[in-house]
Amino acid sequence: MDSNTPKQVHPRCTKSTTLGRAPDTTMTNPATRTLINLRQLEVLRAVMRYRTTTGAAEELGMSQPAVSNAIKLAETKIGVALFDRVSNRLLPTADAQLLLADAEPIFRLHETIQRKAWDLRTGRAGVLRIASTAELSQMLVPRVLRLLQDAHPDVRIALETLRMDELIENVESGSADIGVAMRPPNRPSLVSEVLIESELMCICPPGDPLADMPVLTPFDVHGRDIIGPASGAPLGVLLDAAFERFGERYSPRIEARFSNVAAPLVEQGLGIGFVDELTARHRPHAGYSVHRFSPRVPIKVCALVLRDKPVQRMAQAFLDLAREFLQTQLDPRTVPPEMPAA
Repeated sequence: MDSNTPKQVHPRCTKSTTLGRAPDTTMTNPATRTLINLRQLEVLRAVMRYRTTTGAAEELGMSQPAVSNAIKLAETKIGVALFDRVSNRLLPTADAQLLLADAEPIFRLHETIQRKAWDLRTGRAGVLRIASTAELSQMLVPRVLRLLQDAHPDVRIALETLRMDELIENVESGSADIGVAMRPPNRPSLVSEVLIESELMCICPPGDPLADMPVLTPFDVHGRDIIGPASGAPLGVLLDAAFERFGERYSPRIEARFSNVAAPLVEQGLGIGFVDELTARHRPHAGYSVHRFSPRVPIKVCALVLRDKPVQRMAQAFLDLAREFLQTQLDPRTVPPEMPAA
């Protein structure tokens, strides 16, 4: 062979040279794959809430340097800044907000486990956990719990009053055994059982010119100050449609999300209110007149439970008593005649 001819390298030599390198363990070594652990997420969440390492340290029972080190370690391992330092405050970056948003279900599950562990420790295993929206916590749940306790004197109850989105999250995560709400949105993981179909009602201040009319329409309240849900809220959308049928516009002067908040405003003479039927008919010492509204706006009162989990015995007892109470107090009545639209 000519000495000037390049020497050929056998493929095996190339392969053996590659194999001779140190293996890349970036994606296989657990120490490098775990970029952030649960404790660090907890620290980031606390710092995001308090905007200072001192406040976060007090909540978590840690030292301030330990909190600072946890943040630095997380930022180093992830490779992005999680907080901007502005005037001695720690403001979360968009990356931190994205990370913590995905971590929230983990925290909710952890809180659920903590509560159940505490129930076991304190002998409260078997407690019935109920999540309810504001109106029903005031107008329905106390009456049903009175009946439940009469029938089951040893029952233990934990009641949470929550916004609709929080209520659904609590039932889905198992933090609540049962949720009680009006017109809840459909969720594939939940069963929504209708306890009764009630309706939206009008309430008028004492001595109002409309006080003697059993049924009110959008024509009747034309030009009057209205107190009720915002137009974009679920009930507000239904009121929009009802008013449009009469060529009127639903435009509340005072927007009140909750009926149990709107009712006292009506009692103060601030306007005519649109509230749920339970609030209208069963508010203690109510200082207003109650009227049906036409066209009828139905409101379903529902109980929410997990779809793939058996309903515990005490939760079922609560459901049965709630349904019986509602059907007794809000028994079906003749629907008011529909007035011709303009």
